[in-house]
Amino acid sequence: MDLEIPHGADREYLIVFGVAAIYIATIPRGEPCIVGVSRDLGRTFDGIRDNWPWSEIGCAYWVKDRDTAEAIVAEATEVLPRDPEGRLAVRAEFARRQVEAVAARWKITLTNHDAAMSRVHAAVRHVQETINHANATGDLAWFNAAYRAWRIEAEKIGRVMSYAEALARLRKAVTKRLITLDVINLDADLLPGIFPELPKERAENYVDDLKKPVPSSRTRTRTRTRTRTRTRPRPKARADGSGRRGISH
Repeated sequence: MDLEIPHGADREYLIVFGVAAIYIATIPRGEPCIVGVSRDLGRTFDGIRDNWPWSEIGCAYWVKDRDTAEAIVAEATEVLPRDPEGRLAVRAEFARRQVEAVAARWKITLTNHDAAMSRVHAAVRHVQETINHANATGDLAWFNAAYRAWRIEAEKIGRVMSYAEALARLRKAVTKRLITLDVINLDADLLPGIFPELPKERAENYVDDLKKPVPSSRTRTRTRTRTRTRTRPRPKARADGSGRRGISH
């Protein structure tokens, strides 16, 4: 398949950006085809393959949001015939021209998938280079210190996060700021979006439980013995006043 499926940081960038893809998938002979909307082409492609193993996504356009993409697809496919499995009973090229015609009529810009991926690669590379440079020069010391502190507290309640995962979270936070504010900076105010808040009360209870002394087996035996002695019912008095238990008949 020639179309590049976004993965890793590229996929993350597109999802944070909020754009949506109009895709056209088909089997090798070009008919029938599927026209749909996705914000995650990788997951969509896996789903298509589960139902139709030989299908490929051959074309994709990106628009500003999912609502716009769905409106275009609905208009472009409304009158097209379908096969018994719900796919469009037309060739992929025809479906593509229908999508392009609707977008042109509505004056909506369709960004070609290759052009979109080129922009994504450039943005992701810029973010990663900025993080790498900050780490090399010591400007990321606040992040490394925060990671160590979070990890120590998290281990007390069985939570884990690798350094690689923490860096990925940092990259996502920086990417989101780039998209929303058109700036790249590495400040400590990014921390709330990187490290999940830990349940402090639970952590304290966990530590307190560890501090409680564990009774020895001899102590537990004596305790059970005293309990049994205290809770043993007294025998009912016999008619002769002896106090001995009688045999029920």
